[in-house]
Amino acid sequence: MKYLAIAALTTTALATPLSPPVNCTFGTYRCTTPNTGIEICNVLNQWELVGPCPSGTECTNLPQNGFTLPFCTNKVAPAVHKRNGRPGQSPGEKCSTAGKYDCFGPYAIQVCDTQNVLQKVGDCPSGSHCDNLNGIPFCVANV
Repeated sequence: MKYLAIAALTTTALATPLSPPVNCTFGTYRCTTPNTGIEICNVLNQWELVGPCPSGTECTNLPQNGFTLPFCTNKVAPAVHKRNGRPGQSPGEKCSTAGKYDCFGPYAIQVCDTQNVLQKVGDCPSGSHCDNLNGIPFCVANV
C-alpha cells in the first residue's frame, strides 16, 4: 500500500512541473537599472543581459518605428547657452541623442546623426517657422 502512495505522489509531481514565474514578455527589451546596459526577456520569461553600454554612454529608451526601444546613447551633455540669436546647439556640434530632431533657430530643422553630430535638415519655407508639436519640430505657417 505504501508503494502505491509513493508511486501516486511521484506521478503527480512529474505531471505538474514547476514553471518559473513570468517576469516579462519573451522578446522584449529594456534598459538595466541603473541605465548601464540592455536586457532581453528570454524564453524562460526572465530578464537576461544582452550587454553593457560602452564607456561614456548610457541606456536610453527611444521611439523607433512605433515602439520604444533601449539604445546606448552618449550621456546628456550640459545645456548649451543661447548664442548668435539661435537657441541651443548648431549644426556640426556634438549632440546626445541620435535620431532626435530639433528646431535650428526659428526657421530651420536639424537632426542628431548616428555619429552624434548635428546636421541641418533644411530651412522652413517662406511664411513659416519651426515649432515643436508634441515634441517633434515642424515648419508651421506664421499666423
